Amino acid sequence: MSDIAGRISPTPPALRYVVLRHENIPDPHFDLMFETMPGSPLVAWRSPDWPIQTETSLIKLADHRREYLDYEGPIGGERGEVHRVTTGFYRLDCMEDSLWRLTFRDFVATSQLEFRREADARWKGRPRRI
Repeated sequence: MSDIAGRISPTPPALRYVVLRHENIPDPHFDLMFETMPGSPLVAWRSPDWPIQTETSLIKLADHRREYLDYEGPIGGERGEVHRVTTGFYRLDCMEDSLWRLTFRDFVATSQLEFRREADARWKGRPRRI
């Protein structure tokens, strides 16, 4: 990739993500977890829906261990269990205090999600047109 003057622009690294269905708890939900750099802990949001197709309320969670990228099964302390819904690679286009923009590319299409902070741990997620 290069800019208009022909200078080489670095390609952002491919980062891993996973969406887990968290069940056998009072409020089942989806956990959306993302690397922010290769090998990093996972930033995480709780969502009532997946995939996110309309504006959706999200709750920002504490960072999670990388093991969740590949883990399915019970969570200790009687906190239910998780099952993988999807996993893959994404590009982190924007990471600010109150705005995240993520681009996903699969075999069929490219899609983008935008997460905006409303207050404290409350965020809104929505699909974004590319």
